[in-house]
Amino acid sequence: VALGPTSPSPPAPSPPLQHMYTNTRTPPEPEGHTGGGYPTYTNVEVVNDGAESAAFKQLFRIWTEKRSRNRRLSRIDKLIHVKLDVGKLHSQPELAAQLRMVDDGSGKVEVWCMQDLRRQPVDPKHHGQLCAGNCYLVLYTYQRMGHVQYLLYLWQGHQATADEIEALNSNAEELDTMYRGALVQEHVTMGSEPPHFLAIFQGQLVVFQERAGHYGRGKSAPTTRLFHVQGTDSYSTRTVEVPARASSLNSNDIFLLVIAGVCYLWFGKGCNGDQREMARVAVTVISKKNEETVLEGQEPPHFWEALGGRAPYPSNKRLPEEVPSVQPRLFECSSQMGCLVLAEVVFFSQEDLGQYDVMLLDTWQEIFLWLGGAAGAWKKAVAWGQEYLKAHPAGRSLATPIVLVKQGHEPPTFTGWFFTWDPYKWTPDLSNKEVVEGSPGTASLISEITAEVNSFQLARGPGNGRAGAMALQALKGSQDGSGNELIRGPKSGGISSTSASINGALPREQLMHQAAEDLPEGVDPARREFYFSDSDFQGIFGKSKEEFYSMATWRQRQEKKQLGFF
Repeated sequence: VALGPTSPSPPAPSPPLQHMYTNTRTPPEPEGHTGGGYPTYTNVEVVNDGAESAAFKQLFRIWTEKRSRNRRLSRIDKLIHVKLDVGKLHSQPELAAQLRMVDDGSGKVEVWCMQDLRRQPVDPKHHGQLCAGNCYLVLYTYQRMGHVQYLLYLWQGHQATADEIEALNSNAEELDTMYRGALVQEHVTMGSEPPHFLAIFQGQLVVFQERAGHYGRGKSAPTTRLFHVQGTDSYSTRTVEVPARASSLNSNDIFLLVIAGVCYLWFGKGCNGDQREMARVAVTVISKKNEETVLEGQEPPHFWEALGGRAPYPSNKRLPEEVPSVQPRLFECSSQMGCLVLAEVVFFSQEDLGQYDVMLLDTWQEIFLWLGGAAGAWKKAVAWGQEYLKAHPAGRSLATPIVLVKQGHEPPTFTGWFFTWDPYKWTPDLSNKEVVEGSPGTASLISEITAEVNSFQLARGPGNGRAGAMALQALKGSQDGSGNELIRGPKSGGISSTSASINGALPREQLMHQAAEDLPEGVDPARREFYFSDSDFQGIFGKSKEEFYSMATWRQRQEKKQLGFF
């Protein structure tokens, strides 16, 4: 699918969809029919109720599954309301992905504010106090399975200028270089902060409608300020300054009205106890003045005077927001003639991620851009994610967080969307670099890895357990000194032990267009191409064996199919 030019110029309107969907109760129009202006070559796809494909569901802004299905999601919904268990988030990446939480937010936090196009460190006592006219870098450091992990949030205020946004991105690149490319970068727009970002500040995230340092340079802060508090816990609460007028109020929420000498804590009729508790946490950040609780309908005259008089405001009960239940989709990204081209990978797995690839994983609530270690177009990745959102037929929000993930540094919020994930696939030197013989943390690390192996078996169904088994063997070997390196098994799609046992190359006529039983003894029919000489391989595939086997498995299969290997 080509999504249009990748240049800074405005994208051209996306072409009309070349598919027509019809319910099984209504037969498709006869061949050649052009009713509705559709060309005769338009594909007609029959969709059965309850068996809709991911491509079909994503044409709708909201898609609600039947309650009888998705029992797994209902279990996760219940877990979100209890205290987060860091161990479960670490050992169950599926849970971390669904909750969008790598941990409970208790790691190390560093914050920089973009001022004069440079990053300035923010005093820890002011962490969580952001200004809508600025951009911020928030570096979060945590540990998982003995590894130090980094998550860099690029927060963009609604009033930030284009120059500041550009400076934000360039400073993020500088930090990433300092950390040797180990930063997972998540682009966040004001008002669309993910749960983990909110959890970092433990319910004390406050956004002021100003620029950092704006007041105090001959200008004084306004005497009347109104703040809107939304959320019921530490990972869903944000407080945003709104215009100080009565029409800004809402019966479903809580507001803080700060005036000379007093801070009114206004409780709408529709708020609950959890909201009130979080509002009392937020008020300690905003004001040190005397706090006075005001219930909706019992406001003193001075309250309305500070807001410029009474005015209508939303008072209807807010309906629970439905979270779309959409299957994640994986695409390979490339650029042809200035256009972004996406090729969807169905039934995807970790083996579909190649070192030369840029892959887009759409989970609906977030867009992940995965960058292979040798990918050459990584600077375009975020722009590709934004272009994908603009061209999406369901009218996606452009504020959807975009997460940049590099090969070997995948967080559980990414890996949890894969049926199985080998965390040691791209870290062959784990036992050397990260685990020191006799170190106090080795036993706990083995315990945590064991938990992750068990989670693969319990949460994801039967599997070969190769990743966990290799990890445990390597770690235990480092304890008793029996081994210094992690010995990796053969990669799927790579060279088998049988292949390695054959000396020399075989003529192409003995390998191509031959039935499996007619192949020379010892030749693996699924990897017959390996037995070509280097020159034959180059002539047939147009690339070396090393280049071919570094590609994703699905791409290897595609090339072999095109060349008539099966």
